[in-house]
Amino acid sequence: AITQDVWECIKPVAGGRRTKWDQNVKDFEVVEAVSDTVSVCRTTTPSAFMRIISPREFVDVVLVKEFEDGTLLSAATNVEHPLCPPQPNFVRGFNYPCGCFCIPLPGEPDRTQLLSFFQTDLGGYLPQTVVDSFFPASITGFYSNLTKAVKELKA
Repeated sequence: AITQDVWECIKPVAGGRRTKWDQNVKDFEVVEAVSDTVSVCRTTTPSAFMRIISPREFVDVVLVKEFEDGTLLSAATNVEHPLCPPQPNFVRGFNYPCGCFCIPLPGEPDRTQLLSFFQTDLGGYLPQTVVDSFFPASITGFYSNLTKAVKELKA
């Protein structure tokens, strides 16, 4: 798909498409808009892995940037914010520096390379075996569901 369509599905904005297709994102809200490219955001996740993993919340500072070649970037890292204290019924998770690059492929206008990187501490008291079992399926589901969402966007 074209880079703008992929970006439309993953861009970090309140009311965006990601909460509709990404099974690991229940809600996304902007806590504070620092500038037109930087914001503090809270993401919540539903319970997972047959409810063994409780709902999580993550508070991150997010940078959005467009490069001259058309590459779009969303980069984030954990932050504490006075307007977003830990909420009851959620375990506070922690994102290390992470992000997604939507990279247009030269000569192939209908294709986009998506490069994503993340390292997350889910917080709480989960056995490592549960975490290790959950993440591979979660990552596979992300790309599969994103592919479907982009196709639906184009339809």
